[in-house]
Amino acid sequence: MFDIRSEFSKYGEYHANRINIAIHMVFVPTILWTSMGLVTLAQPHALFEFPTPISALLSHIPGSSPVANTATLIITAFAAFYIVLDQIAGLLATPVLYGFLVSAQQYALSSPASLQYLLALFSIAWVAQFIGHGVFERRAPALLDNLMQALVMAPFFVFLEVLFALGYRPSLHRELRSEIGSRILAFRRAAKNAVKPN
Repeated sequence: MFDIRSEFSKYGEYHANRINIAIHMVFVPTILWTSMGLVTLAQPHALFEFPTPISALLSHIPGSSPVANTATLIITAFAAFYIVLDQIAGLLATPVLYGFLVSAQQYALSSPASLQYLLALFSIAWVAQFIGHGVFERRAPALLDNLMQALVMAPFFVFLEVLFALGYRPSLHRELRSEIGSRILAFRRAAKNAVKPN
C-alpha cells in the first residue's frame, strides 16, 4: 500500500493512452479543486483549531489561511500519503495541494454562484474522464476496480507525470513504465482468453 512502484503502476495500467493521460492532466486537478470547494460548501465552518505551531507557520504564508474543515483534513491525508510514497515528490506536491485547498475554499465561500459553477465543472471533468477511458483508453477507469486507490492516487499520478516529464528520477520512471507495460500485456492476454470459445 505504501510502495510507489505498486501504487503508481496499478493506477498507470489504466492510463497508457496519451490522449487519455492528457485528459487526466487537465481534469484530475479540476476534480480535486471542485471537490475541495464542494466539501467546503457542505461544511463551511472550522471543525478544529490549528495547533499553535501550525497557526504560526500559516501566518507567514501570504494570502488567506485555510478553513480547518473536512477539506483540510482530506488534503492533509493526501499530502501525508504522497510523502510516504515518495518523500521528494510528496513534499513538492504539498504546496500545490495547499494552493488548491485555499483557493477552492476561498472561491466556495466568497462567490454567490459557487455551488452552480463548482457542480458544473465537477460534472464536466467526470464526463471528460469517462470519455478518455471509453473512447481513447478503451478500458474501464481504475475507480471501477478500486475506488479509493483511484481517487487518492489520481492527483499524485498527474503530479508525477509532470515531474517525470521534467526529468525527475528517470530510472524510476523507466521502471514504472516497464511495470505498467507488463500489467497492460497481462490484462490484454486475460481479456483475449476470456473471449475464446471453449
